[in-house]
Amino acid sequence: MGEVTVGLNEKFSQYTLRWRGGRLTTTQYALFAIQMAVVILLSWLGAIATPVVGPGIGFLYWAYPFFVVFTLWWGVWGILGAWIGAFVGSGLLTGLPVLPALGFSIGDLIPALLIFLLYRGYLRKHGVDPLGRDIMKSKKSAAWFVLWVMGITNIIGGLWGVWILVLLGFVPASAYLLGAGLWILGDAIVLLIAPFLAKYVTPVVERFGLVNTGWVS
Repeated sequence: MGEVTVGLNEKFSQYTLRWRGGRLTTTQYALFAIQMAVVILLSWLGAIATPVVGPGIGFLYWAYPFFVVFTLWWGVWGILGAWIGAFVGSGLLTGLPVLPALGFSIGDLIPALLIFLLYRGYLRKHGVDPLGRDIMKSKKSAAWFVLWVMGITNIIGGLWGVWILVLLGFVPASAYLLGAGLWILGDAIVLLIAPFLAKYVTPVVERFGLVNTGWVS
């Protein structure tokens, strides 16, 4: 068992929390911009297609599984995509003013940041694929995905996002628990897409050398 763990650690050793992993290419910069546009669009669609208790809150937030996978691939660029997607897509484009949209969007930035930290840090060192490719075939990886991605970080984001809107008067205080509960449940549902993206799309992105090995590159 020890030899297997060492082998897995060596296999994943290139994907770390160092700031820079290598030089960025023009293709990568283009992909970073495209993924941000995709997250903005999906954030907006989720917010307007399945609204719940207030502006910016959509029951099925389709951007979530995509920015999770983008974050595992591209580190800080995926995290920025999650934040900008919420700020613009489910914030400004749904009628929220700038400052409320900024505060609200932290509800996506924090989960993305925490997911990257855990997968590239602790989990990588304990035999879990830092790119999430093994979620569908490893009980350990699946358990961590449910606990950390669908559970803890999702709950933090939901509680924060709706609290900001309540604090600023966009959602009545009486609707806080309902709004946060629907946010968390809806995100957990759409996050079921993420393991499929990680399993089938990640190997292609990695094969072309487009995955960051550090935070920035």
